[in-house]
Amino acid sequence: MTPDTYRNIIKHSPPPPPPPKKKGIHYNTYQLKEETAHRVVLKYLHHTTEVEDIRQELFALGHVVRNINVHHRLTKEPLNRFFIGLEPATNNKDIYNIMAIQNKIIHIEPPRTNKKHIPQCVRCQQYGHTRTYCNKTYTCVKCGGSHNSKDCNKRRDTPVKCASCGGNHPANYKGCEHYHNIIKGNNPHRTPPQESSIPIPTFAYNHITTPHSHPQQQQQHSYADIASNRTRLTEEPITTLKSFLRRL
Repeated sequence: MTPDTYRNIIKHSPPPPPPPKKKGIHYNTYQLKEETAHRVVLKYLHHTTEVEDIRQELFALGHVVRNINVHHRLTKEPLNRFFIGLEPATNNKDIYNIMAIQNKIIHIEPPRTNKKHIPQCVRCQQYGHTRTYCNKTYTCVKCGGSHNSKDCNKRRDTPVKCASCGGNHPANYKGCEHYHNIIKGNNPHRTPPQESSIPIPTFAYNHITTPHSHPQQQQQHSYADIASNRTRLTEEPITTLKSFLRRL
């Protein structure tokens, strides 16, 4: 599939209707690699530095900024580092050569990645994609209902319900059994691989026999036997050759 085909399919795929109707196209997609922002971390600038000033200075140096974030992802506290997303370009890696901005020494490096992190969609509460590329029906993170989590009317004194496993916890709880099954590779929604019915061939190796030996007396050995008797195997061809020359 080409990028143009991908865009045409998304363009002509209508969003699912609101509940209680269940008909429609429910799907999730992923961002094209050619459209993915080149992410970097800018360090050693105070968090009070104007984001627009950083954007303009990087633009003057040949880099187009898509977004800049200076707050912690969870606590929302300001940090003295800026997470920057650059528009895809051939000179993206040249940004690591920039040593100063606004007459201040800075350092730019790639962001640290957590290979064990699995993205979770805050729209449908399923793992493996994000809200930006989700076109499925809403699922509440608190009660598991088919509505936006922001519109949930659940009272605080009523128990929560996980939409993934039905447990007494929110759907984004990292101690969820469903979440740990995905990490371990035991995804219940994934079809297990079929065992191959093709028989695996076995091999046997025959010793080199002398002309006097009978075909029925040829002895078969396994690979382990041959590997442990390399010296004897290298000597037997010489013995056979000497016996043949004597008979000749």
